Amino acid sequence: MRKYKLFAVCVSMLLMVSQVALFATGCGNNNEEEYTADYDDDLNDEEDEYEEPQDEMSEETTYAAATGEGAVSSFIGEPFYDGVINDADDARDCVYAAMPLIGGDDSTELGTCTIYPTEDGVTYYSFQQVVGDLSVYAATAKLVVNKDGEAIGLVSSLVPNLEAPDADTWTISAGEAEEVIKKEYDGLTILSDLTEQTLLPSESDDAFHYVWVVYTDNIFSDVDTAYLAHYVDHSGNFLYSMPISNPGSADALAGSTAVFAFKDMETGTWSGTVTDNSGKKKDIEVPIMIDPETGMQILGDAQRQILCADQADFDFNDTLTPCASEDGEFDRESLLTYYGFIQIYDLFEECGWTGPDGDGTPSLILMNAVDEDGYPAENACYVGKQQGFQVFEFDTQNGYGEAIDVIGHEFTHCVTGTLMTTNLYMNDYGAINEGMSDILGNLAAMMVDEDDEPYLMGEKIQEGGLRVMGDPHQRQQPEFVWDEYYVPAAFESTELNDNGGVHINSSLLNILSYMLGTEGMEPEDEFYYWMNVAMAMTPRTDYEQLAEILPWVMKNFGFEKYLDILQASIDYTRIATHDIPDTPGEGLSYVLFEYPEDQMEYNQDILVRYAFTDESDSFSTWPAADSGYVIAALPEGNYTLTLIKQDGESGEYSYVLYNDGEFVSIDEDTYSAILEGEGEDLGFGLEAGEIYELESDSLPEALAAY
Repeated sequence: MRKYKLFAVCVSMLLMVSQVALFATGCGNNNEEEYTADYDDDLNDEEDEYEEPQDEMSEETTYAAATGEGAVSSFIGEPFYDGVINDADDARDCVYAAMPLIGGDDSTELGTCTIYPTEDGVTYYSFQQVVGDLSVYAATAKLVVNKDGEAIGLVSSLVPNLEAPDADTWTISAGEAEEVIKKEYDGLTILSDLTEQTLLPSESDDAFHYVWVVYTDNIFSDVDTAYLAHYVDHSGNFLYSMPISNPGSADALAGSTAVFAFKDMETGTWSGTVTDNSGKKKDIEVPIMIDPETGMQILGDAQRQILCADQADFDFNDTLTPCASEDGEFDRESLLTYYGFIQIYDLFEECGWTGPDGDGTPSLILMNAVDEDGYPAENACYVGKQQGFQVFEFDTQNGYGEAIDVIGHEFTHCVTGTLMTTNLYMNDYGAINEGMSDILGNLAAMMVDEDDEPYLMGEKIQEGGLRVMGDPHQRQQPEFVWDEYYVPAAFESTELNDNGGVHINSSLLNILSYMLGTEGMEPEDEFYYWMNVAMAMTPRTDYEQLAEILPWVMKNFGFEKYLDILQASIDYTRIATHDIPDTPGEGLSYVLFEYPEDQMEYNQDILVRYAFTDESDSFSTWPAADSGYVIAALPEGNYTLTLIKQDGESGEYSYVLYNDGEFVSIDEDTYSAILEGEGEDLGFGLEAGEIYELESDSLPEALAAY
C-alpha cells in the first residue's frame, strides 16, 4: 500500500504585524501553538503593509474567476513563481505575490499556515484569510509545492476589499446574540462557550457581514449535520442559520473528558465469534481496557485512544457511560461497530493519517443512537469535536455500524473537515463533501472488507445499497449536470431542500470514482488519488473548479495513464459547467418557469414537486439561486406540479398547483388527494426532447393566497 506521510502536520503562526490575535479555523487545528506577535499600535497603515515580492512572478499564469457575489475562487495549475519555497515564510511570500491573480488585493491578509507533506515530496501550505482580529469564514489559500521547492499549484477562495470593523460597531454582546437565537428557535441547546465573532461573506449580495456566530445542537436535520451555526449581525438582527458538521472553535472544549478516559487503564483483548445481521458468523479480535480498580472490561483502546460509550447518556444526560461488562459479554452490534472503526482507523494510519483528524485526537464511538424520545435514529453521523473527542454516532439497532463503508464515510467527514478548514455544507460544496465521504468510505471498505460490494454504499443496511455509485438513477440521483434528478444551488440551506441537494448531487462525484475503478484503477491508487484531491480543495471548491483540480492531481501524482478516462468521465458528468444545455438529455424534456423575484428571499421555504399522475415516481426541486428559475429535467409522461411552501415562523405548509395553464392555491385536502393518485385530471403531458416554459404570471397571487 502507498503511504501518505500526512502525520507530519505542522502549523506555522507567522502573523503579520497588523494582526492582534490567533483564530480557530475549524476541525483539526487543535495542534496550533500559541504565538505572541510583537507589534506597535501606533504603526500606520503604510508601515504595516506587507511588501509583496513582484519580481519573482513568471509570465505564464491562469487568472481567477468569481464564483459568487464578492467571494472569489481560483485555481492555478502550472508553475507560476520563480522563487524556491522551503518553508512557510517562503510559501507566504509566494501567495502574496500571486494575489493579483487569485482575487486578492492589498488588503488581503493571510493568517495561520498549516503544512501537509506527502510521501511524493509534494507539500500543501494552507493559509486562512483574516481581517483585523477576525477569521474570514470559508476563505482559504492552498499552495502546492513539489519536492524541488517549486510552486506547482494554487487553489484559493478569498474575499477581496475587506476592512476591519470598528470595535464600537459591536453594539451587542455574545450573550445578547445568544438571546436572539433563543427567541428565534425553541428547543435548541446553545453552546455558549463557542460563540465567536467572524466575517461572513454573503452569497446573495455584495455585503460582507461582521457577525456573531452562535452554535447550537441540531434537532431538525439528520445525516452529517450535528450542529447549527446561527448568524446575528452587530445590531442584533438574526440573519440565518446553517447546518454544519463541527463548530468553528470546538477546540475550546478540548481536554475536559478525553484526557482522563484512558488514564491508568490496563490493556486486554476480546476475541470471539459474532453473527452479523445477515446471519454470517465472523471471528473478530478487538482490544479492550480493564479498569484496575473495579475489574470492569471496557470497549476501548488506550493505544489508538478509541472509546465506545452510550449515545443517549452522552447527548441527553451529559454523561460519559462507556460500553462495559463484568464478564466480557458485549452486544454484537457494538462489537462489530468497534471492530469496523478500528479497521478504518488502521487503514488511514497506514497512510500516515493518525486518527480522524490526522492529529491523533481521541475518538468516541457512541452506540445505540436514538432520538430524544428513545426511538432508533436510523442513521450514522460524525458529530464534530466534543470534550476533547472526535465523536461519531451509530444506530446499532439497525446495523449502521456493521457497514464498513458507512463507518469510512463518517470518518472521512472529519478528514475533509480538517483538510479544508471549513465545510460549507450546502449546494456544490456540500455535495462534494458527501461525495468525497462516499468515495473514500467505499474504497476503504473495498480494501479491508472481503464481503464489501464495490461501488455500493450501505448495502449491508439496505438491499441494493443506500447509494449506487455506478447507477445513481436507482436512488434518484443524477448522472450528469441537468440530468434527471439534478437540483440547482439553493438560495439558502435548509432541511427542506437537503441543504441545496448535498445528498442528491453527490452522485456527480461518485460516478467519476466508479468509472476510474471499472477502467482498472486499483482501490489503493484511487484512495491515494482522492486523498490528494481532498488536500487540494478549499471550502469554496465547486464542481467547476473540481473539473480543473482532478486532472491536475492525476498529472502531478503519477497517474497519467488514467487521464483519458478521467477526462471522458468529467465530460460525461458535465461538472465543468452549470450551464443548461440547448437540448435535454436522451429521453428527457425540460420544464421551467420563473419564480417571483420579490419572493426569492423566501425560496428556501419552497419545494417544487413533480409527480407522475399514476404516482409511479416523483421529483422535487426549488428555484435556482442564480436565476430564480425553477428548472427540471423530466422523462416523458403525465405529471402534476405542486409548490409546497413552509412558513418560516409557524412551520405550517401551504400548497399551489399548476393546473390548466395557471398556478392556483389549493388546500391540504386537495393536495392529499393528489398524493393518493387522484390528480390525473389536474396533470399535464411532456414529450421527450422538448422544452416547456410555463406561464407564471399567476404565481405571485397564488403564493400570496395564504
